[in-house]
Amino acid sequence: MKLVDEDEYGAYRRVNAEFLKKFVCKESNPNFEVYDSRDNQRRFIAVKSSRLPDDQVLFEGRYGIDFNRAKPGFQEALRYSAELPHALENMTWLANTAFAATTSEEYNLKSSVWDNFYSYIWGTKAKTIWVTPHSGGVNRAPDDVFAYPKTAIDAFTAGVAASCAFNNVSRASERNMIAIHSSSYLGTVVELGGFGIIDEERLAAVATKIETQYHGKAQILARAHKQYFCLTATGWLEHIKNKTGTLNPEELRHTSSVDRRRLELIIKGLELYGQELDEFTLEEFSEAMLTLSKMDVPVISTDYVYPARHVSKLLKVSEKIDQGLLHSALSIECSKPYLAEAPELVTSIILDVKSELFD
Repeated sequence: MKLVDEDEYGAYRRVNAEFLKKFVCKESNPNFEVYDSRDNQRRFIAVKSSRLPDDQVLFEGRYGIDFNRAKPGFQEALRYSAELPHALENMTWLANTAFAATTSEEYNLKSSVWDNFYSYIWGTKAKTIWVTPHSGGVNRAPDDVFAYPKTAIDAFTAGVAASCAFNNVSRASERNMIAIHSSSYLGTVVELGGFGIIDEERLAAVATKIETQYHGKAQILARAHKQYFCLTATGWLEHIKNKTGTLNPEELRHTSSVDRRRLELIIKGLELYGQELDEFTLEEFSEAMLTLSKMDVPVISTDYVYPARHVSKLLKVSEKIDQGLLHSALSIECSKPYLAEAPELVTSIILDVKSELFD
């Protein structure tokens, strides 16, 4: 049952009438929307704006904000803006800073939006908060700096998060945040990131149980999952090779840290499927991808690619927990093909994970 409208790339647009049978709107602005269940037990937060700092329409109040990053100080936001668009090649910026700004007025507007967003996450009342920090559309034109902007959308996450919120009927005894993201890289159907807060052994035990329960069901999209990765990865590999002349991550250390990170994620995904690379050539990558065809897709992993510890530090999650403004947090990274083609399956997996950890 579809509960939200998403565009052809999987970006969130709005909830629909079916969703509103159980939820009421708390806030709707050009950057995000917030809905609470009528029993006040669940909250759904979906981002509409772009996560890329130079992808914005200022006069419409639609800003480029990465809500999964730390709010910068004014001078930091100015420096970020001055270095755009080439700051998009620097992981120091992209991995840490929520937005850029050219004036104090722009900074204050974006800062207010960022603060407002988190006012719906931190709090003292028991509630399960389902949030998609990167579900907004991306309209930035491709260029040599960022060749495939649409891949920055956490595609179809809002639909699954809304389904989780809608179908999660257990009463909340604590305030827990569950952030749902999507990945274009080769991995499992879902990956659990504990924000450095949830005990790793507990996560691993839940993963083992879920793997046993869902492994057979998950293979229905195994081919699409691997094909999507191969197509996306090949595009990035060819772009990086043409742009830099190398596919060796170490040789990219002083050129583009973002391209280096992309390569590392491609390589780590292949390693998860038992494919080791030595020469880092296009031919070797292609050969490794060909061997994926007969392999099963693992259902679930923990803290493998996206542990969320870094984001936890940026958002000061531990401090919020100490202040009584949150009990726990979980980050879930999902395969884009499964989100798009099997949302019911992903919803079921996530709700079972949530039940094991928080109910």
